[in-house]
Amino acid sequence: MVLNVAAMLTRLEDQAISDRVFLDQCLDDYPEVAEHQDNIPDSSCPVLDRVSNDSGEEGVRVMTNFTRREFDVLWAVAELPLKARWNDGRGSKSKTTPMDALFMTLTVLKHYDTWEKHALDFGFKAPTFQKLILRVVEVVMPVFYAEFVKMPNMSALRAQGHTFGNYPYALYATVVKFQSTERPAGRHGEAKPYFSAKHKLYGLKIEASVSPQGLLVDMSEAHRGAVADLTIMRSRMDQHIGALAKSDNELSILDHGEQRYYGASVDVRAIHPKKNPPRGMLDPDDVVRNRRVSSDRVVSTKFYDEIQRLTFALTNFHVSLMPLWEADRHWYRSVFARYESMVQATAAKRAESQRKSCLRRMQRIALTVSRGRNHSHVFTSP
Repeated sequence: MVLNVAAMLTRLEDQAISDRVFLDQCLDDYPEVAEHQDNIPDSSCPVLDRVSNDSGEEGVRVMTNFTRREFDVLWAVAELPLKARWNDGRGSKSKTTPMDALFMTLTVLKHYDTWEKHALDFGFKAPTFQKLILRVVEVVMPVFYAEFVKMPNMSALRAQGHTFGNYPYALYATVVKFQSTERPAGRHGEAKPYFSAKHKLYGLKIEASVSPQGLLVDMSEAHRGAVADLTIMRSRMDQHIGALAKSDNELSILDHGEQRYYGASVDVRAIHPKKNPPRGMLDPDDVVRNRRVSSDRVVSTKFYDEIQRLTFALTNFHVSLMPLWEADRHWYRSVFARYESMVQATAAKRAESQRKSCLRRMQRIALTVSRGRNHSHVFTSP
């Protein structure tokens, strides 16, 4: 084999010179593009940096409900799984960085507007933006839930002085939350399981438990709106029994909880507000007791406004930074009032539809009677 080294070196040098001349010519033709790229700083989160630079810390807080420092804490928790998911798979890679994707997800979770409006704000097409946000939720939800949602024990609550004021032996308060939705598509039989007779709306239910610290400690899967609250709780009785089991150090703690055959108390020791007896009224002592039970349960009201585990976990993180306010209870009561307004609007719409239907029926009957009279005059013999 004959190898002409001199000819090969000459060809390679000529090719390198030709490439440099071509690149210099491109730089002369498009100098503004190169200057623009030089002025763009390298950043792992250009969207977040743009918001922070333009509107400061307050802008980040308004968009996500977290300051930049608090967002960095969340990013430290979700960084590894998000980066691993971002580099997974084949095909073209996303141009959005993982940190920016998390920032946009928090913005969507706080403001919950339509996909089209949020996509327009961030310069995306709606289907692409929806797919991006749902992918982030899928990745960070189990991470945040495992990090921020933990079941405490009674010994730790007593040591920290975090117990319910009226019932200090209760470990947590459990409530079933209803989340209204649009009417499911399909026939009446397919949509009926989602209708809650209690709320007179279509939706889903979840069971959530909150500790005296004001933190979510347990949450169920979503159930259809027609499922009874007690049925949801009994379906998760194994989780409650496991959480309420006492350790050896807790056997000496006084526990005067009530055991009555009422609702959940058939299976576990629970504290309920008493109901009026048949054809009777509660005595004054029972009325005072119900008020005490309700005052201990009010701490759980802030946390039943979202259905996703991710939002519950983020709420736990937020409460660890900022205590609950009285305004939170007012806001939650406003949500219930909103549900009632939806029910009243639906009832008014149905009543108006029925009124118009009755009016049209009366008009048809009157028209039929009038035609009958005309025919009787025409065909009557003299």
